[in-house]
Amino acid sequence: MKIRLNSILYTLLIALFFTIFQNIALWERLDVIFDSLPDATLGFKLSLPFFILAIMNVVFTLFTWPYLHRAIIGLIVLISAAATFGMHQYGVVLDYDMIVNVIETDTNEATSYMSMSVILWFTALAIIPLIVMSRVQVNFNGWIKEVLFKLLSIVGSVAVVAIIASLYYKDYASLIRNNTEIKSMLNPTNYITATFRVAKNRLYEANLPFVQIGTDAVNGNEGNERKNVLVVVVGETARAMNSSFNGYEKDTNEYLAKQEGVINYPNVSSCGTSTAISVPCMFSNMTKSEYNASTARRQEGVLDIIKHAGIDVLWKNNNSGCKGACDRVAYIDARSTQDEEMCRWGTCFDGVLLNGLDEHISSLENDGVIVLHLLGSHGPTYFKRYPDEFKKFTPTCDTAEIQKCNEEELINTYDNTLLYTDFLLSEVIDVLKAKEDKFNTAMLYVSDHGESLGENGVYLHGLPYAIAPDTQTHVPMVTWMSDSFTQKHNLDTECLKKAAQGEYSQDNFFHSLLGLMDVSTSEYKSELDMFATCANNAS
Repeated sequence: MKIRLNSILYTLLIALFFTIFQNIALWERLDVIFDSLPDATLGFKLSLPFFILAIMNVVFTLFTWPYLHRAIIGLIVLISAAATFGMHQYGVVLDYDMIVNVIETDTNEATSYMSMSVILWFTALAIIPLIVMSRVQVNFNGWIKEVLFKLLSIVGSVAVVAIIASLYYKDYASLIRNNTEIKSMLNPTNYITATFRVAKNRLYEANLPFVQIGTDAVNGNEGNERKNVLVVVVGETARAMNSSFNGYEKDTNEYLAKQEGVINYPNVSSCGTSTAISVPCMFSNMTKSEYNASTARRQEGVLDIIKHAGIDVLWKNNNSGCKGACDRVAYIDARSTQDEEMCRWGTCFDGVLLNGLDEHISSLENDGVIVLHLLGSHGPTYFKRYPDEFKKFTPTCDTAEIQKCNEEELINTYDNTLLYTDFLLSEVIDVLKAKEDKFNTAMLYVSDHGESLGENGVYLHGLPYAIAPDTQTHVPMVTWMSDSFTQKHNLDTECLKKAAQGEYSQDNFFHSLLGLMDVSTSEYKSELDMFATCANNAS
């Protein structure tokens, strides 16, 4: 039996559904905010549902048209259910940068979020509402009358917003000014406006010229029989506070601690809180304060400059891609391997990146940079990031529904991923040590961003940098250099150890790579090279 509703009432009911249910995460956030605002008036609090309902009514009035409304609103309901799940369960904020992350997420990463909670959530907030909608027959008026009624509905909604704003303007202004993330939590306007901005910027970028930089690059080691080889390991989702090198109570650096010459950098901050921002930022010549994603996508980076200098560059990937940083250098997707021991569940352990590393280094006739892009500690399926023998810290959280695990289980599982990464870094060092008779070898490891593990109800990463906790922005970094490498570069080891205690960020990455590879170019800034202050000091 069909339920007959006129278009205005139908739209208002859709708006009410979104106000109450599809904005659960917003109401939860407001509840937390009001706990810290005891002076907020009851009238202001009571006005919020009506304020949001009026906004929702305007939005859906614009989307409700004959022949089109079922497809448009049905799609919005489905996407909004996913958006609400992410905000409610993990505390994510759907701003511009998060939409970029979603667009650049691959299938394996997306499916890692699948769980019974997701199915139940979609059933409640998408499937059942869509079934109900299918039973509704919407009665539209003639086109002129329909447009007139829509205009009246919009004017009425705007009037409600205006009246509330006039009564509580200072309250709303203060709320939004002090909690800027709220604008990115209003569903569905958050992801609709952010997606529009991303699409507009990508279309704009398509007409921009591509810019080469560092074409004047010269390799200072050119002609020397002994070649420089640097392995750059780009971590994923590792946070510095869980490193035993930084005072963490669990031995998450068990393997690197046994290696001589490893230097830890305890105070390093990331450029962003997601791979889509941090990786292109750190490989670009821009600092965090001046970073522009559009510019980075239309301009060469540090690997291009190193290649200009005649140095071999290889990117080995076990992640969702290099976000443009490796587009013009040799690339190997390690996930395409047939290594059944390393690959399961549709993903591979990072150990797959070590396959062929020894042989590749041996085959080098020029200086070489090898980038290993880890899957690292990417959640929520942390338990899938390490082989069984690295399940050292127990009990663990062996599910994608990490919000249902207790704190000990979740952190243990995450720490196991760090232990496995630590093991792999130690293995890389062993490979490089074995090449010391022929090459000057070194390794640099840094994570792209950190991770939240339920602190203050926030999980995973990707929060706007301005409100992101230290757990998402404070990242681990370590280096190792062979004796021949430090001698070749006139680096004082004791100076390096002392300097490592300073404050650094991914702003230093671009220039430090150029310095380590003896590349001279006008793009190089010695003041941002972490190692430059310790050069020419060796006795």
